[in-house]
Amino acid sequence: MTDIRVCFLGDSFTLGQGDDAGLGWAGRVHVGERGRGLDCTSYNLGIRGQTGTEIAARAPAEIGQRIHGLGDKRCVVVSFGANDIRLDRPVEESAQSLAKILRWCAGEGYRAFVMGAPHAAGPELDALRANLNWHLEETTRRLQAPFLDIRERVHDWSIWHREAFEGDGIHPNAQGYAAVSDVFSAWQPWRSWLET
Repeated sequence: MTDIRVCFLGDSFTLGQGDDAGLGWAGRVHVGERGRGLDCTSYNLGIRGQTGTEIAARAPAEIGQRIHGLGDKRCVVVSFGANDIRLDRPVEESAQSLAKILRWCAGEGYRAFVMGAPHAAGPELDALRANLNWHLEETTRRLQAPFLDIRERVHDWSIWHREAFEGDGIHPNAQGYAAVSDVFSAWQPWRSWLET
């Protein structure tokens, strides 16, 4: 069996904050791939409250000690952006942080996948997330990494928003994260990398 090593790098949405089961979307992706019989070792490197700049700064040390030279296939799944908006960071800064991560991954021989910020209940905040996702996608296109705009691909965000409202107002619970996990797990670039 192919020994697959995955690092999920990001913020509280990557961490799965708010999920009573402690899995978030990344943990559910891991469980799903193990259930398909894949030999997958994954590490959740989400830290609540961090911006892209902070995430990019810690990425080499945290990822390197977990997957460098280990396994047969190695990748990094990057997802951040909500805190960049919350802290009013320029979209150019967020894009530069992503570019730094992607260039480092390429230099290390790691496959990189990028998922944008999730849908927001408020239209003004959601418009900011859409704009940020556009800039992040442009960066991935330039650096030849696949980008998943999760805002557009999850068809019904009502469960996510309901669970967030019932919790801390920001993070969903199990069903919200499960909807994201389902979309990510079925995403063609991810499936192709895993299964070839």
